Amino acid sequence: MSHGMRIWGATGNLQIDENSFTVRVVYSAVVSSASGGRSLSITIAGVTPETHSAVCIPIGAYPQDQNAQDYRAVQYEPQVVSGGVVVWFGNRTQSSGVIGLSPQRLLVMRYR
Repeated sequence: MSHGMRIWGATGNLQIDENSFTVRVVYSAVVSSASGGRSLSITIAGVTPETHSAVCIPIGAYPQDQNAQDYRAVQYEPQVVSGGVVVWFGNRTQSSGVIGLSPQRLLVMRYR
């Protein structure tokens, strides 16, 4: 590679160079199903399924009742598409069903 960064450790050994595997957060936002519908499309320039991944992380405590089927405990499912991300507020393969209620943090990462 003709460009990049090199980092040497305290002992003088090369720690990271332009060929090292790295992950960088390129987008972060709190998403919520309050927008209506089963999904939310977010446009992010340069994002492709080949070079990016995404995850939704709950930002609040889950309900403590172990016997309850609570809509606040439903995990969102991000789908990386060319030019952005689609966040599904439940299982994306079901045309109907449970939609999560709690806001979650969407992280979109570029890896190499």
